[in-house]
Amino acid sequence: MHSMPTQFVERFIALNTCDGYVVLTVDPDTHEADAHGPYDGLTATTIADQMRNDLDADGLTDVSVAVIRLHQPRPQPGGHN
Repeated sequence: MHSMPTQFVERFIALNTCDGYVVLTVDPDTHEADAHGPYDGLTATTIADQMRNDLDADGLTDVSVAVIRLHQPRPQPGGHN
């Protein structure tokens, strides 16, 4: 078994580091999108599951529900946010 180079592992961890999670719903018919959050990962997953169940019960099976990472803007040296 090969071990991963430290640099690869550090870059992977940085890629998955975030400030929280958002539950995003998108309706393909109306093109409306709605975001809820931010939440911690477990809460976002739980809320997304409940939304999916509610939408399915209402016959809205084509509406997408996703959990996405939230990245807050970081102050840039010498810049304005």
